Amino acid sequence: MQNTDTDRVNSRIDSTIKLKAQAELKKNGLTISEYIRIILTGVAEHGLPENFAMPSTDVNQAILEMVDAKAQHQSLPGGDSKAAFERTLK
Repeated sequence: MQNTDTDRVNSRIDSTIKLKAQAELKKNGLTISEYIRIILTGVAEHGLPENFAMPSTDVNQAILEMVDAKAQHQSLPGGDSKAAFERTLK
């Protein structure tokens, strides 16, 4: 017997994203509703993954370094412009 104690979840999303997601899910025999149920059930039972939406330690350290340098009006090792930063990535 199917659970009849359910709630509706509504969400707004760009139509292109919806169509792309729908096509990917269909390849695996899933609908958007089924996928949302799977994801929300997992979150309800197990919570979000420990590192969900959390930057890595390296990213956190780089952010703190930048904030400290800017607060003390110091230059960053890679430079102070977008172009200088991009050169360090090559």
